[in-house]
Amino acid sequence: MTSPERSELESRAAALRRIVYGTPDGYLGDAASELAAVEAQLGRDLPATGALPATVARPSAGGSKAVEAAAPIEQSVLGEPVEPDERVERVARVERVEPDAETSGARRGTRRGVLILVAVAAAIGLIAALGWLRELSEPPVGLAIFDRAPDPSQALIPGIDDLLTPEALASVRYLGTEVGYRAWVFRDRGDVCMTLQRENWAGSGTTCVAESDFARSGIRQVVRYEQLSDRLRPAGVGLGDGVELAWTADSTGLEWSVRR
Repeated sequence: MTSPERSELESRAAALRRIVYGTPDGYLGDAASELAAVEAQLGRDLPATGALPATVARPSAGGSKAVEAAAPIEQSVLGEPVEPDERVERVARVERVEPDAETSGARRGTRRGVLILVAVAAAIGLIAALGWLRELSEPPVGLAIFDRAPDPSQALIPGIDDLLTPEALASVRYLGTEVGYRAWVFRDRGDVCMTLQRENWAGSGTTCVAESDFARSGIRQVVRYEQLSDRLRPAGVGLGDGVELAWTADSTGLEWSVRR
């Protein structure tokens, strides 16, 4: 074996010793087997008359400690010569020592505590996610509609968006469509407003009330019989009747009812 090769093996052996003797349960992993193989290869490269160190580190339940080698590599316990491979194997073998009951119990307790913390964190994350999904799936009630981000495709009110202040325009929210009328709501200088526009028509009508009045009675607009599309007019609505479109503090969208 060349000097560079031996230096590389010695560096690898030093790294494996740090894992086997310096980390919890390090001697129970693959690093112990690899360390034995590397030390065996280093031993085979020694001169036939050389001697390995008298001790070799071996892990135990209380940590790493040095244990005496069985004998110098030149002879066995009985003083009889042994083959070089046998000498190296006898000295370099890394034994696995089972931890005592107290150490095992402490480790199991630590693992159990970690698992409990992970489970609690996962449960908290799941609850938060469910709350977020519930907010997305449930429509906002009353003025809570302004807490939701606007839909860019529905936020503009045709015909009047150019008349609104920047603050009012930023608050525009699409409320919904009923009986052929689309509705938007917005805030304007302390008032709450609702704009109705008949589908496929250019005109629109806007009603504004103070927020305190909105909390009591909401915003209501009546559409007369002749202002309703024949195709979308509710059944039972006749001449002289109308449909009241409303948005109140308890509404989750645009509501309607027949007015006679």
